[in-house]
Amino acid sequence: MPNENPLNVRLCDILVDAGIAAESLVRHGQSETDIECRIGDHIVAIEAEHGESNAKKAEAIKDADTKLSRQVCDAAIALVYPEDYQTRRELEAGSVQAHVRVPGKQPKPAETTWTTLQVDSLADYVRQAPNELGSPEVLAKKADAAVKKAAEKFTAQQARSIMAEMGPAASGTNIKGLMTDLLTALMFHAKLDIIRHEQKPALDARTNPPQPYAGNWPPASVTECRQSGQVAWSLHKAHDLWLAVDYKQILEWSCAIINALPDTPASNAAVDIIAKAALEIQRTTGNQHHDLVGITFCQSVETAKSDGSMYTTIPAATMLTALLFDSLGIDWTDYAQVTGLRIVDFACGTGTLLIAAANYILSREQTGRSEEVAQSLLDQVLYGFDINNRAIFQTATGIGMIAPKVAFHNMHLYSLALDVVQEGGEQKAKLGALEMLEGINQLSLNPRPVTGTRIDTAPAPIEVDKFNIAIMNPPFTRGDMKFKQLPPETQKKLRTREAQLYTGLPMEQSSTANGFFVLAEQYLDADTGRLAFVVPTATATNPSAAATRRYLAERFHIKYLVVSYDPRRIFHSGNTDIGEMLVIMERKDSGETPPTTVVKLTTNPASASAAAACANSIIGGQVGEHRWGTVDYISPDDIRQGNWYAVQFTNNELYRIASQELWGGMLKNQVIIGPQGSSIRTGTDRCLPTDVGATPALYNHNVEHCNRLEVDPDCYVRPKSNKPSAANTLRRANCLKLPERVRLTTVKTTVCRTTQATVGSAWTGAVPVVSVPGTDAASVEKAIAVILNSTPGKLGLFLVRSNKSPSYPQFSKDGLERTPLPWLPDLGKEKIEGLAAAYDELCGQERLSLPQAHRCPVQLAIDAAVCRQLDFDADLCEKIRHLLAQEPMITGKRYEFPSQPQGALV
Repeated sequence: MPNENPLNVRLCDILVDAGIAAESLVRHGQSETDIECRIGDHIVAIEAEHGESNAKKAEAIKDADTKLSRQVCDAAIALVYPEDYQTRRELEAGSVQAHVRVPGKQPKPAETTWTTLQVDSLADYVRQAPNELGSPEVLAKKADAAVKKAAEKFTAQQARSIMAEMGPAASGTNIKGLMTDLLTALMFHAKLDIIRHEQKPALDARTNPPQPYAGNWPPASVTECRQSGQVAWSLHKAHDLWLAVDYKQILEWSCAIINALPDTPASNAAVDIIAKAALEIQRTTGNQHHDLVGITFCQSVETAKSDGSMYTTIPAATMLTALLFDSLGIDWTDYAQVTGLRIVDFACGTGTLLIAAANYILSREQTGRSEEVAQSLLDQVLYGFDINNRAIFQTATGIGMIAPKVAFHNMHLYSLALDVVQEGGEQKAKLGALEMLEGINQLSLNPRPVTGTRIDTAPAPIEVDKFNIAIMNPPFTRGDMKFKQLPPETQKKLRTREAQLYTGLPMEQSSTANGFFVLAEQYLDADTGRLAFVVPTATATNPSAAATRRYLAERFHIKYLVVSYDPRRIFHSGNTDIGEMLVIMERKDSGETPPTTVVKLTTNPASASAAAACANSIIGGQVGEHRWGTVDYISPDDIRQGNWYAVQFTNNELYRIASQELWGGMLKNQVIIGPQGSSIRTGTDRCLPTDVGATPALYNHNVEHCNRLEVDPDCYVRPKSNKPSAANTLRRANCLKLPERVRLTTVKTTVCRTTQATVGSAWTGAVPVVSVPGTDAASVEKAIAVILNSTPGKLGLFLVRSNKSPSYPQFSKDGLERTPLPWLPDLGKEKIEGLAAAYDELCGQERLSLPQAHRCPVQLAIDAAVCRQLDFDADLCEKIRHLLAQEPMITGKRYEFPSQPQGALV
């Protein structure tokens, strides 16, 4: 077999051409590294083998681990070439398999997951390798433990005094939150320690020309401050020296925290705990410290649930950014083009998305003026807005980490009030960045000036121009939770202000996030603007969000929808468990709008390197080939009409059947929904059947109780003493029950009919609003129950679900009313009664769980009855049955790819 060295040399040249500082065949003592790459402050070794056998993979992993153990690199990539590769041409046009190894516990060779990469995208994979250093989840636990331990050093009275000393800037947090901020600042200080001897001594970077600085240089390192015995005071003095260079946006806040602490041994001990943790974390995080910051910060925000605070994971930010910048058309060698970009996040949180965008630009730019590009990113390219002062501080710190050698002076990071504030002698409600909606309408952009606090200045009007790119993870929270962190009177004023701002906007408003969509769209350049965001998957499926979908589709080409069906990672935000999707769009040009690419990830990347590889597979049209997931396409007409339901199934054939062949695409309201389960849960208590006001209820979705088409009530409920109005809800008890929420991996019956009129908790009542001449209402109910429990019926039900997780969907009132059904009046008396007869025959027979439905005798009998009475194709029914049995939402397991591509798998 040929030696891999010639291929290594050729691969090194390819990496150099892509802008990587790489060298082949680098000797370290008696050993040799195949390819050595420098990524920022880190060394990444590539150890390659020629051949893709398990033995060759194991050998590449062994070599990579050896380089790590000898500490000649920070991260190592095990890589294998296909056996038939001999020439550079074959290599350039081909692919390799790779796997990143880092210090610490790593999977055994036989348990290793390899990533298939096109060679022309390997550079992105290498650039992300340092982000594998340290598990953010593990480090976040370490950080949280240190923060808790430090906070416990203060008495309750001391904590109150510290918060009072910090004043309004620290509102919405507590002593633990301040310790979290101090940890972030000291991690930045530790980063500065690496370059402190490189700084020009005795210069003030903010004066022109520079003037001598009279202090002692260099500032003490974090380690030296700890050794001084007075760590808090020593850190303060070191920060004062660094402030002469700049870094004001970060270090002034940490100085304020230190100044607010009481002068006691306990305070010194608390700061020492934080300093020790900062050093340990900074040594082991590589470049991904910000994932840790996001996790730790959101844990310390007491109001996260009510204000919808989400932090985007680093892998999601990496993928979103790569897809957003794809085909942007920037000449990365042109300094004016690179620094002329304007990028905004109107809900920036801790800045993960802005940082991802900046890192992407810095990894691509080839202007020969890298420090000037970094300076421009910090001072003029990136704009961030948030309602949380501490979040803005975290964003400034994270952006500063990108290029700590660069002093930054004019960061466009703004804190905007979400509160009732005193302005012009009167109290006014303020809604953060949404205040920028003032004056926006369909015809013009003429907003009133908005006052905000920039990270390094006093409150002042904000000057905002048009942006090229908006990137966001906008706040999503239930209407009943919104503003709950604030006093009732403030909540009332904010809701009134929200209604005022939304009046006249060019889109119906159903959630806070919709306002952010309008805001982003209106401030984006009319010709070149691009928009990317992270939102719940329900945004693509919930009927109440249809206006949002149509609004965006009118103004943009929806380029990518990326949804996760990975059972372990259905989300893209780190502090949620709901299904989320990435949406990437660009302004339409004068040509024909192409279809939207829908990516259903069956493996959601858990690292930045894997995310870069996945993004390149999406861009290159190789998602299925590389086993990241499945791909479908939505026509421009469907996108404009708000039909984005292709995100609902990993197997693309199921979506096409549901949207094109199921009951002729019927989507007419044929039932009235209610009362909903939520009103039963909040308005009633369980009781005895003999109690006054007792009403039969099907309270739970117990799989052993709800295992047939016909179900008995399982308890009785009555109105709570403080909710007398619930009596009106109970009077609407009925028999036909549709699911409000259900666990698809265990459920046996998705729709049932109760033996007497009941209300439900996990169930929603449904009353048919259409009649069939000559047929009684009970027969119509029975027919609906049979249809919706058939395999085609379940497919239609799942088409309009909203995912909390793939296997635990929620069903909204609007969605249930739009569940596809054949038009009942057209069926006629004979078919309705035939379906009712099937119900009577099968209603008492126990069913198997949904994952086993394809071999359940009762399910097969229901399907046979529906195919017979409705002339539904029996072969198609069987096909749906088997395809559903493979869906992750039903199996709860990872999707298994067919041996040969089917449908629109790419």
